[in-house]
Amino acid sequence: MHLYFLGLSLAGYDSLWGRMIRSGVVGSVVSVKQTGVFPNGDPLRTVFTGLRNFDQFLIPAVIFYNNILSNESTSDRMLLVSLFTTMQTTTHCMEHLFWGVFNQAWGAAAVYPLYCFTHAEQFLEKETDSHGRHCEITGPATAEEAFALIPTAVLGAVAPAMLLYPAFNSTCIVNVRQGLIAFYRFTPLALTASYPFFTWAQEKISAYLAWRPRPADSKKYVTASLMISGVAAVAGHAYALLNAGGDGVFEVFWPAQHIDTTLPTVIADGARDFLQWDIFIITAALVPFADLILGTSGLVRRLKKRNKWFLGFSESFIGRLAALTVASGMLSPGAVLAFALAARAIS
Repeated sequence: MHLYFLGLSLAGYDSLWGRMIRSGVVGSVVSVKQTGVFPNGDPLRTVFTGLRNFDQFLIPAVIFYNNILSNESTSDRMLLVSLFTTMQTTTHCMEHLFWGVFNQAWGAAAVYPLYCFTHAEQFLEKETDSHGRHCEITGPATAEEAFALIPTAVLGAVAPAMLLYPAFNSTCIVNVRQGLIAFYRFTPLALTASYPFFTWAQEKISAYLAWRPRPADSKKYVTASLMISGVAAVAGHAYALLNAGGDGVFEVFWPAQHIDTTLPTVIADGARDFLQWDIFIITAALVPFADLILGTSGLVRRLKKRNKWFLGFSESFIGRLAALTVASGMLSPGAVLAFALAARAIS
């Protein structure tokens, strides 16, 4: 399984950056950075924070997303809604700032399989306690820290709308849209900082109200945060499926065979191809990873004992992966990961 995730990360890297180089899109991106003008005539904004070196870090994302956010394509918008919501949910499941920043720098198709590679071992271990439960808990051990995950999950759930809703608006000017793209890069940092803030705020409010969350409820709070995050991914994915353009779901998610670098839409076409491959590789990584997680869930073990049909089905590796793949297509891969962790946390 480790080799699978490592190989998938390499395949993901090639499907993103290798394809952009081979298709010639990278040349167009470099040209925009040098000339300050997009192929469709939009000017490139280069100042966001006033810190020149830091602003240089933000410019590639602005070049990448500017045209795909402004081309008024329904299919492209639905792709962004589905992908951004599932990525925010996956980020909530990962918890650590490093992975969010790493993802923004190199792309989810390269980073998410690496995350699965580095975390698979804890779900492959079969060590259990005297009650048959997996020894390692999911999420924070204290009730105060677990409770703070709930508002953090809510904030993460609405984060994509902070970029997409105003950027999709026809009245959004180029300068504002590019500023929104740049500052969306701070989302992992903002969500990471929000968690200790919510923990601190919860402690202050608890002291004022003379109420403290019960330690026994810690698992419930972790589960609730994962369910909130998972439902947000389901909502975003369902919205994308229900509002796909004239060519339907195929147009939204299936990569084109060729990108014409002579068209003014070349960067938008490259970004679309990049994000569509993101979806495929993310699904290929999170489906077997969710299967590993469910294998350590007490809830799944109880279902095996109570239901012979479920026991027989759960012993089929291909059957499990097929079911989780279908679930990812219907609910989104991020939701499948969140719900798998929730099933493990509550049990």
